Amino acid sequence: VLPFFIGILLIASSFTSLRIAGSGPIEILLLLALALLVFIKLLEKFQFNYTPFISLVYLLIFMAPITFLNTYDEVLGSSTRTLFALIYGTFIGFIAANTSHKDQEYISYGVITILIVIDAVVIFQYDFNDMKRLLFLSENPNQIALTALGAMFVIAMGLEDVRLIVTGFIAALIYGSLALSDSYFVSIFILSSFLFLKIILQGKLFLMLGLLWLTLVLISWPLAFPNSSYIEPILDLWNSADEGGGRVTLAINGITAFLSSPIFGHGAGAFSGTEIPFMRFEAHNTLIDFLTMGGLIWALIVYVPFFLSARTFFLENRFLLLGSLMALISFS
Repeated sequence: VLPFFIGILLIASSFTSLRIAGSGPIEILLLLALALLVFIKLLEKFQFNYTPFISLVYLLIFMAPITFLNTYDEVLGSSTRTLFALIYGTFIGFIAANTSHKDQEYISYGVITILIVIDAVVIFQYDFNDMKRLLFLSENPNQIALTALGAMFVIAMGLEDVRLIVTGFIAALIYGSLALSDSYFVSIFILSSFLFLKIILQGKLFLMLGLLWLTLVLISWPLAFPNSSYIEPILDLWNSADEGGGRVTLAINGITAFLSSPIFGHGAGAFSGTEIPFMRFEAHNTLIDFLTMGGLIWALIVYVPFFLSARTFFLENRFLLLGSLMALISFS
């Protein structure tokens, strides 16, 4: 029951519109549920994997002092709230690394359940004649897209029943798509490419020919029917989700901020800007933001385990799980 409830809360935590001053009842319930899960495992004398605490040690020894000092010196962009969010995320990562397959299975059931409920409610409430991002659920719809990608990874990790996996992926795909995030659609393309790679490696000729035919149809359709092309509405949707552009500028200014302190970073916060660095803007790229906050060391601590897992999934021919992980990473 508890893992199922945690699965529900993991998706519900994307409803940032319910938060007050950066937190809310869902985050508090999730924290309590995770703490209870740890307590139960302690009673069961579970053999914990403490490797994820490496990130917590770095946060407490290096990033926390830098954050507090920069906040005291009023360095633009420093944020103790971001520091606490990183510590909270590290705790969730520790729990995730210490879940059993049974835990993962029931977490997946919870994820699928709430996704289906949300999709049903949103679709019936959604005005498709006036496409708007899910601002009534989240002040940052990109977080909904990220949550949807995370849900796909959780489902691929926790379930083996193909019907449940397909159901969960469709529900997550719908939820993420309604956020109208261009990066989300790119991530879905990356996920699809890994599934296509699996088909190629397994030599499924019929499926390969079918996908090749579909690709040729999609490429030739705009040429054959220029007045009824599917590309123009997709481009319009992409531009509307881009929120006016400026991502290249944010990325460049983020990199500039990182280069001014490349080893240990500037502490927790947002250090990019629309004109110059240190304007309290995120770089719209998680890797760059992590580099500005914790330097090269923090980026390696965060990303190396992901790529080691990706290597393992590839060697085990778990391409759905591999694609889900790479889509999740690429979204950042």
